[in-house]
Amino acid sequence: MTTQKKKRGPKGEKVEGIEWLHLLGRAALSVLLGLALALVVPTRFTEEMGAQTMARYAAPFSGYLFDIERGKAAAKDPVKWNKREITVLAIDREALRARGEGWPARYPFYSWLLGYLNKYRPTGLFIDVILSQPGNKDCNGSGKATGFSGFKKANACYCTNDIDDFGDFRQAVTGLISSNVPVFLAARREPDNTLVTNAAIDSDSAFKSLRRVGVEFSAHSVDRLAWTYPLVYAGKEPGDIQTTHPVAPSAAAPELLDSSKGQCTASAAFAIFSEVYETEKKLIVPCNESKSMSITWPLDTAADGLLWQESADEESEARHGMPRILRADLGDDDEEMYCTSSGNLSTLLKRAEVRALFRPSSRPLCVHYRTIHASQLERMSPEDLKKAFSNHFVMIGTSFAYSNDLILSPLQDRIPGVFLHAVALDNLLSRGDKLENVEAWELDFHTSANRWGRLLSLGAVGFGLIFFTVFLKKEARKKFARFHRERTHWRKPLHWHWWAAKGTTAAFNITLFVTSFIVLVAFGVLMILLGNWMLVPFLLISHVLACTIAVEWLEWSEHLFNWITDSKED
Repeated sequence: MTTQKKKRGPKGEKVEGIEWLHLLGRAALSVLLGLALALVVPTRFTEEMGAQTMARYAAPFSGYLFDIERGKAAAKDPVKWNKREITVLAIDREALRARGEGWPARYPFYSWLLGYLNKYRPTGLFIDVILSQPGNKDCNGSGKATGFSGFKKANACYCTNDIDDFGDFRQAVTGLISSNVPVFLAARREPDNTLVTNAAIDSDSAFKSLRRVGVEFSAHSVDRLAWTYPLVYAGKEPGDIQTTHPVAPSAAAPELLDSSKGQCTASAAFAIFSEVYETEKKLIVPCNESKSMSITWPLDTAADGLLWQESADEESEARHGMPRILRADLGDDDEEMYCTSSGNLSTLLKRAEVRALFRPSSRPLCVHYRTIHASQLERMSPEDLKKAFSNHFVMIGTSFAYSNDLILSPLQDRIPGVFLHAVALDNLLSRGDKLENVEAWELDFHTSANRWGRLLSLGAVGFGLIFFTVFLKKEARKKFARFHRERTHWRKPLHWHWWAAKGTTAAFNITLFVTSFIVLVAFGVLMILLGNWMLVPFLLISHVLACTIAVEWLEWSEHLFNWITDSKED
C-alpha cells in the first residue's frame, strides 16, 4: 500500500503541507455518501436522532425569518394583511360550565357563539369541531348529569333540550351566509373519501352551501411534532389526475358527498385559502394522490393567547429547581403561565433556542394567533369584540388542556389542534402561490430534475462547509502532533509523563470529537435555513444532513477515501 508523499526539506527533514486533494476528496465523498444514504436508507432510520434534533434547533431561526419576511410584506400593504389576520375562538370548560353545558356541547351553545360573529362579522368562519349531535330529541342518550365536575356524560348521541335548538343554530349559520361570510365545517372522512358531519346537517338544505373540510392529520412518527400538513386527501382507489381549485361554495356539499373517483377532498386550510383568498393567489394541486405541505411555525407571540397555567410536572419542577441565572424565560408579566411571551423577536429566539438545547431552561413560547376564550366574550367590550372578529378569519376550536385534539409544535409544545389549521393557512397566505413553494416531498428515484438541481446546489454549499470542517480538524491534529513530538520526555513508558501524555491525547480527541459535532450541527442548521429559502422541505434537508454529518463526524469518508485511493495519512 502506498502512502501520501511528503515534501523533503534540507537534510531530508519532512515539511508538513496540506494535502488538498485528500481534503477535497474526503469532503466530496461525505456529501455524496450523505445523499446516497438519504436516498437508499429509510427516512425513519436517521430521523430518530440527527434529523429531528437539527430540525428542532433550526425551527426558532426559521420562525424568526418567517416573521421578519411577513412583517416587511405587511408594512407594504397593511390593509390587505389586516384582512388576513386569524383569530381563534377557543371553547373552554369555564364557558361550558357557565352555560350549563357538557361535552360535546349542544346546538344552543354554538348558536350563542355565532351570535357574536353575526354582530361582528368576520372574513370567514371555520368550526373545527365535528358536529355529531342530532337535530332533535330522537336519540337514545340520556344526557343526564354525572358527578364529574358537573359535566354531562358525553354519549354517542347527545340530545338537545328543545326541538327548536337545531333551528336556532341553522338561523345563526344562515345569517352569516346571507352576509357573504363563508362557513367551513370540520368533517369526518369516510373510507370512500367523502366528507360527512351528521345526518341532520348533511340532509338540511340550509347547509348545502357549507364547505365540508378534512381535519385529519398525521404527526411525525418519531417525536410527534407537527412538521407537515395535508393539502388534499386521496381515496383508496384514486382516479385519473385532476388539477383543480376546490369547487365553489354553492356546489360544494353535493360534490363532497359524491364518492366518484378523483374527487378533490381538501383539508381545512387549503379549502379556506382557495375559496376565501383565491382572488389573491391560485394554488393548483393534483388530486390523484395525497399531497402535504411543509410548515414553518412563526416565532412571534400574540398579546392575547391561551389562558393555561403551568402544569406541575417533572419538567416544571426541574425548571423551578435550577438557579435563576440558568433560566431563559424570566421577565414575563405572568410567570405562572404555561408559556413565555415577549414583544421582542430576539428575546423569543433566544428562549426558543435555549429550550431546544435544554428543555427545562425555558417554558415553550406562547401561541402566535390572537386567542379569545368563550368564557371571555360576555366580559369584553364592543370595541374589543370588533377588533377581535370583524374582518378577521375566525376559527372555533376547543381549548381543553387534556383532550385528543392536541398537537405538538416545535416552538409552542402542546397546543390545541385548531392552531395547526391556523398556521397552515398562514403559511399558504405567505407563500402559497405555487405547489412547488409549499409541498413536502422526500428524495426518491422519481424526484424531478428541478428538485434534484436545487438539492445538488444545496449540496455544493454543504461541500464547502464540510471541506472547511475537514480542514480545521486536519490543522488541529497537526498542531497537536507537533506539540506532542516536542515533548520527548512523554515517551518514557509507565512514567508519570507517559500517563500525562495519554491523558492529554485522550482529552484532545474527545474535545475534537465533541467540537466537530457542534460545528457540524451548526452548519446543518444554516443549511436548513438556506434550504427553506430555496423551497426544499424542512425534514428532507434534515434527513440528508443527518446522513452527511454521520459520515463526516464518524470519519467514514476518510477511511473509505483512503481505501479507494489506496493511500493513507501519516
